[in-house]
Amino acid sequence: MERILTQLLDWRMQFEDYKTLILTGSTAKDRMNVIRQFAAKNFESMVHVNVKNNAKIREYMNTNPAGRDAYRFLEKSVMEMIMPIDTAVVLENADSLEPEAFRDYAEHLFAPEDTCFLIMTGEFSDEELAPLEESCIHVVLPPKE
Repeated sequence: MERILTQLLDWRMQFEDYKTLILTGSTAKDRMNVIRQFAAKNFESMVHVNVKNNAKIREYMNTNPAGRDAYRFLEKSVMEMIMPIDTAVVLENADSLEPEAFRDYAEHLFAPEDTCFLIMTGEFSDEELAPLEESCIHVVLPPKE
């Protein structure tokens, strides 16, 4: 667990890149436990959206490109402000998005000048993750023992 938290902290400290973190492995419950623990220590707030369970947001993301409008839509949908640097935005079960939408949001939800942190969780194939190698950081939780 400490190794994973260290990897997440390394990601958090990369102010110059603001890459999306994609967290896979173990179980959905374990992934969210790790994220909650990490966010509590390293961010002022966490905006959490379970994409699989929120049809409105999932439909929006599947049919609208990422960017400033999507950022505002997300804020309005969850009725929370996304504060640059201080907020971790977590899209749980992002694997329920269409593959094109997943890639678009992973790469472009926030512009570099937004200085915001996006975490996407789910189970993704190597083929889905390969195009994101340069723009995202992938961390794998070990299997549950």
